[in-house]
Amino acid sequence: MTFKPRTCAAIRRLFWLVPAAVLLAAATPARAQQVQQSAPGLLFFDDFEYEVKRDVIDPHPPFLTQGKWSGVKSINSVGRGTGYLYTVERIPGYQAKFPGRNSQRVLAIEALPGKFQTQTDFYLRLGDARGPTDQIPGNVWFQFWFYLNHYDDPQDKEDQLSGITNGKFLYPSPNGIYPAHPRWLFTIHHSSQVWIKGEERPRIYELPSYRELLFQCEGLGSGNPPVPFANIHKAAEWDRWKLGQMDIDTRIVANHWFLVKLHFDTSTTSGRYEAWLRPMGGKMVKVAEYIDGVTPSFSWKIPPEHVGGHKTLCMPTTLGAFIPERAKNNRDCWIYLDDFAMASGEDQLPRYDQ
Repeated sequence: MTFKPRTCAAIRRLFWLVPAAVLLAAATPARAQQVQQSAPGLLFFDDFEYEVKRDVIDPHPPFLTQGKWSGVKSINSVGRGTGYLYTVERIPGYQAKFPGRNSQRVLAIEALPGKFQTQTDFYLRLGDARGPTDQIPGNVWFQFWFYLNHYDDPQDKEDQLSGITNGKFLYPSPNGIYPAHPRWLFTIHHSSQVWIKGEERPRIYELPSYRELLFQCEGLGSGNPPVPFANIHKAAEWDRWKLGQMDIDTRIVANHWFLVKLHFDTSTTSGRYEAWLRPMGGKMVKVAEYIDGVTPSFSWKIPPEHVGGHKTLCMPTTLGAFIPERAKNNRDCWIYLDDFAMASGEDQLPRYDQ
């Protein structure tokens, strides 16, 4: 394992505050059925069993009409965004079945921050800034199958040599406006703060390969820059709200499907974040648990005026670095998702035998 010196706090803060270039202003207008707050259980589900083409610009793709997302921004929808969003029946280099229920298609997230030497600005969106509060509930569960592809085609026709540096992946907004100060922010990293079970304090860990990644949740607060509410008491002051994995032996690695299950709860004055990973054909492993009042040496006290959920959620938004000095290290990546679900309870999420 390799340890990486902490990057300047100001630069790290700037990275997260750089907008996804005014996300909603460039988005396709909402046409889909909005997330229903009164609907119990499974609030949203998309199995991506419809065709969205990569090489055809369509401002109103089936993501909106069939997938029921409320917005989309990508090169193949509005002509910009530094990434493509489409669906595929096959993944280059992958031979087996897809993991979703009766799955014939999956979502392709093609991020090109390396090619364009800048941060991406593309996404699918749930919720509506003009709609009610808590369209993304304060107590919310997400689940999806995740595949990072790294394929070196012998004929150099379908190369997908993915690499992950860092970036946002689930980016909610309390008022539907971006850039935002969300109550939580879910990110992916090549180098991340981790807090291994049994160790007294967290530390920065750099993965041995860019073909794998670590999860991190940021327990943010209000203000500009935001004053964090989450607090790992024994972490450095500038990292105390960065809730990294507690199990790094189980992590996303290229060319394997993983079922990702996430729980965020900011519906009370006590915050909570939990994450699980399950390799296809393997067992579910809890890789992170940060619960106010339960996790030792940790607190997440949310002021009453900041309790609640979010109006919108965008995925994946900003992958790679924006600052030119760091953008030169950006890597392109091809991520595939199957069966994306959002629910108000764990028992409402789809279950899988494989």
